[in-house]
Amino acid sequence: MAIKMYVDPGACRFQTMITAHMDGDTVRLDIESECPMVRALGKEVRELEPLECLRTPLAKNPVIRAAGDCIKHASCPVPLAIIKSVEACSGMAVKKDVRLSFSPDV
Repeated sequence: MAIKMYVDPGACRFQTMITAHMDGDTVRLDIESECPMVRALGKEVRELEPLECLRTPLAKNPVIRAAGDCIKHASCPVPLAIIKSVEACSGMAVKKDVRLSFSPDV
C-alpha cells in the first residue's frame, strides 16, 4: 500500500508532500518540502517500523525525537503528518484528514 499526504503548514507557507509505502514490515518515506528543516527531518526518518512509531510514548517516539533535532518550531504539523502517514500506510488507521482551524468567534 502507498499513500501521499500533502501538508499546508499555515503561516510559514513551506509546503510538504509525504509519500509513504510499505516495504515488508517497514514504511519507507519520501519527504519533499520547501523547508530546509523538514528536508533534514526527512533524511532522518526514511524508514520506520509502524509498531515502533505508533506504540511509543510521544516523548520517545522516533519521529518526534528526530523532529526535536531538526525542526525549530514546536508547532510544525509535519511530524504529526509523518506519524499519520505511517499509521495509514501500514493499515493501522483509515485515511482520514486531520484539520486544525482557528475559530472566527474570538
